[in-house]
Amino acid sequence: MFLRSLFLLMLLSMPAAAQVPRVAADIGPVHSLVARVMDGVDVPALILPPAASPHGHALRPSEARTIENAEVVFWIGPDLEPWLDDAIGALAPDAHSVALVPAAADHEEAGDHDDHEEQDDHEGQGGRDDDHDHARLHAWLDPQVGKAWLDTIRETLVALDPENAVIYEANAEAGRAELDKLTARIEEIVAPVRGRGFVVFHDAYGAFEERFRIAARGAIQPSEASPPSAAGVAALRERVLADDVVCVFSEPQYSAGLVRTLIEGTEARTAVLDPLGTLIPTGKGLYPALLDNLARTMASCLLEG
Repeated sequence: MFLRSLFLLMLLSMPAAAQVPRVAADIGPVHSLVARVMDGVDVPALILPPAASPHGHALRPSEARTIENAEVVFWIGPDLEPWLDDAIGALAPDAHSVALVPAAADHEEAGDHDDHEEQDDHEGQGGRDDDHDHARLHAWLDPQVGKAWLDTIRETLVALDPENAVIYEANAEAGRAELDKLTARIEEIVAPVRGRGFVVFHDAYGAFEERFRIAARGAIQPSEASPPSAAGVAALRERVLADDVVCVFSEPQYSAGLVRTLIEGTEARTAVLDPLGTLIPTGKGLYPALLDNLARTMASCLLEG
């Protein structure tokens, strides 16, 4: 009895272990990076279902509860997801909100510039955004940006949960090394198809194109806010007919009807690019698998049959 009482007294006198913060992430790629850093500590919650577009979304009650319960929210940023900015403010005003891509006004005010070399001018290429702002919002398609985000996630979690700092540090370092190897592998995959013409459905791949020095001839839909125009589609069709385009890519979230129209009667091929990794199991492996799949799908369609 004495020993039992002494043991209970010792337990009561010990300082309580700090609780791991409840973490949520907006989309699959961000969730994957957060899961990589938190591996062995906890599993972050995913706010959006895999197939949902981050550009605009009506929150379901379960998704609203995920935000409400979160103490830390990692998300792309207000320019891509203004609806989520509002939701975090309303449902989790005390949560630590980490926007990985700054608002355009903050970005310009800070004088931020990426480290990519200037690529081919896209002016007049099927309505592509000359200022690459839309591509900036899809920055996760550059694995070197993913590396930087791993550091941001690590720094945030270490500050909020120092007891697990060693794990966060080790996981982030391993994730960075993994993405360096992936970058080198993608370089090898896309090297044989540089210069071959392709069209994307949604103008979201600029970060990937700039990193790996490949350039789309145009996009069917310049942005979520700009539906395809008859003139833009006609211009792209002329390029396909002129054999300037080898492959036209669709996406899981969009109808393939316009793609079929572009390639009808030509030798151009089509394939599906998935910038959100909607068909990949969620978790730490989604992000590298997404980028690897993207590169392999592009190369496979662009290589001569």
